[in-house]
Amino acid sequence: MALTKVRGSGLDGATALKGQELVIDADGDTSIDASSADDTIVVDTAGSERMRVHSNGSVTIGTTSETPNSADVQGLSFRAQFGEMVVSGEGSTGAPLYLNRMSSDGIILVLRKDNSTAGEIGSSGGDDLFISSASGAGMLFLGSGVLPANSSGTSVDDDRDLGSSSKRWRDIYTNGAVTTTSDQNEKQDIASLTAKELKVANKLSALFKTYRWKSKVAEKGDKARTHSGIIAQDIQSAFSAEGLDAHKYGMFISNTWWEKEIQVPEVKAIEGTNIEAKDAYTYIDIKEEKTDGYTEKTRLAVRYTELFSFIFSSIEARLTALESK
Repeated sequence: MALTKVRGSGLDGATALKGQELVIDADGDTSIDASSADDTIVVDTAGSERMRVHSNGSVTIGTTSETPNSADVQGLSFRAQFGEMVVSGEGSTGAPLYLNRMSSDGIILVLRKDNSTAGEIGSSGGDDLFISSASGAGMLFLGSGVLPANSSGTSVDDDRDLGSSSKRWRDIYTNGAVTTTSDQNEKQDIASLTAKELKVANKLSALFKTYRWKSKVAEKGDKARTHSGIIAQDIQSAFSAEGLDAHKYGMFISNTWWEKEIQVPEVKAIEGTNIEAKDAYTYIDIKEEKTDGYTEKTRLAVRYTELFSFIFSSIEARLTALESK
């Protein structure tokens, strides 16, 4: 193979060498090698490789590995044929990746799927950060706390849930009490319990039981702990016995969704591609509306603060009745 060396401070015009290796060496330790042997272009400085253009179009900087994260090395890889950028670093002197938006607040990172925006991460108020999805849900991280936000990262009021009936958080730990709005200016139809409601409340006060969660017994066996509370179906029956509909009261919750078990087959790795081996697995797909092939699920729940307030009203009524005798 012929070797052409060009030394000096510059080149006039364009240099094109087909089927040859080109070395541009201005100071004795810098070169660009285009090798016909493996169809790569390599940039060396100070006697070490710094960048490589691979035959498949990938560009690596600081490493020869196209997947430095899986090779446990530091470097940057642009895998053009897969549309991937891989950043791998120890982060001992800083973060492996910096995204710096100059001047105003706004979006710093856009996440897209099939050319449609799936979510965004950005800055708000200088030091504040928001994470949002295109579907409208988001969170705004402030120095004083975390607020619900919309897809633009703007905080919203009384418009988001934390968890759902089909996907619940397990435990919530807090050092303070949970605050519930109870401002008279935001309420209407304020009234004392009716005679039928007082009868229901009397019945509910006698319906508390002990129980153990089936999921915890399956997980822990005899070590599963015993809890105390009320059964939602018993609340529903108590209201029905007095001709009342429990669904009209905030203490009683009934949520329905549709789900289906999805089986994902095993994936075998293909050398030279971004396809990695993955074991087969299953997951439960959830739909909020009735969907063909999906099974309907319903879960009942209780708001204990409202339940206790309801029961306390009947206790007060009974005490008043006793005192009047």
